Amino acid sequence: MPTTLDIVALRSLVAVATCGGFHRAARALHLTQSAVSRHVQRLEDALGVELVVREGRGIRFTPAGERLLGHARSILDAHDDAVTDLGGPAGELTVGAMDHAADLLLPELVDRLRERFTAQRIQVRLGRSARLRESVDHGSVDVALVLERRARDDLPAKSPASQVIPTRWVGSSTWQSAGAPVPLVLFDHHCGLRSGAVDTLAAARIGYTVAAEAPDLAGIHAAVRAGLGVTVLPELGRLRHRLRTIDELPAPPPVVVGIRIGGHVEPEVADAVATLFGDLLQEHLNA
Repeated sequence: MPTTLDIVALRSLVAVATCGGFHRAARALHLTQSAVSRHVQRLEDALGVELVVREGRGIRFTPAGERLLGHARSILDAHDDAVTDLGGPAGELTVGAMDHAADLLLPELVDRLRERFTAQRIQVRLGRSARLRESVDHGSVDVALVLERRARDDLPAKSPASQVIPTRWVGSSTWQSAGAPVPLVLFDHHCGLRSGAVDTLAAARIGYTVAAEAPDLAGIHAAVRAGLGVTVLPELGRLRHRLRTIDELPAPPPVVVGIRIGGHVEPEVADAVATLFGDLLQEHLNA
C-alpha cells in the first residue's frame, strides 16, 4: 500500500521550520505543542526517517527533513490552489503570514479576528512573502502579513495597515568581527532583507562573502547561531536564544511590513482586518 502524507501534518512541519520550533509553530497555528509534535511524528513514522532533531533549546532539520520541506511547500501550494479553484468552504477567512511575523504578530491577529468575526473559521497559512502575495492575488489566501519591500524616503507605506520597520544586523552571541570580508547569511531568494544587507556593505565599501543561504527564517537562525556569519532581520520582538544585535556594521535600511487583502474579500471584512492589523503593529512598534 503506498505511503500517504497527511496535509495537516505537512502544514505543521512547514510551520515548525517557518517559526523555528514546535512551541512557536503551535502558537502560530493555534494548536497545542503536543499536537504539532504528533503531526511531525506521524510523518516520520510514515516515511521511516527522522525529520527534526531537538538540539538544546533549538531544533535542526535533518537532510531528509530539508528535502521533505521542499516537497511539503509544493504540495500545500497545489492543495490550496485546488481548494480555491473548486470553491473553498463558506464562512472561512484564510490568513497568511511570512515567517518574520508568524511568531510575534500572527497569534494575536488571529485572536482578534476570531473575536471580531465569531461566525467565521480562521485558517492559517505560512510562507514566503512573494508566494503569499501571489496567493492573495489568486484568491487562495484572503489576507496576508508580508514584507512588502525596502523602505525609501520618497516611497511611503502603501496604506495605514503598512508600517516602516527598522532592521538590524544579527549574529551569534559569541560573534567577533574579524573585519572584511564580512561573511553573510542570506535568504536564498530575492527580498528586501537580502538586498539591504548587500547594498549596505557595498555602499560603505566593506567587502563581504555569502557564507550561507537558507530558504526560511529557521535556516537563517541556525546558520547565524552556528557562527557562519551575520544577517539582517526586522526589529520585531526579542532576538532568539544565542543571538545578539551586531552594532559594528553600518545601519541597514528599514523595510515595509504590511497586510495584503484580496479583492474578493468583502469591504467590511477588509476594513476591519486592516484596522486590526494596523493597531496591532503600532502597539508592537511602541512597546
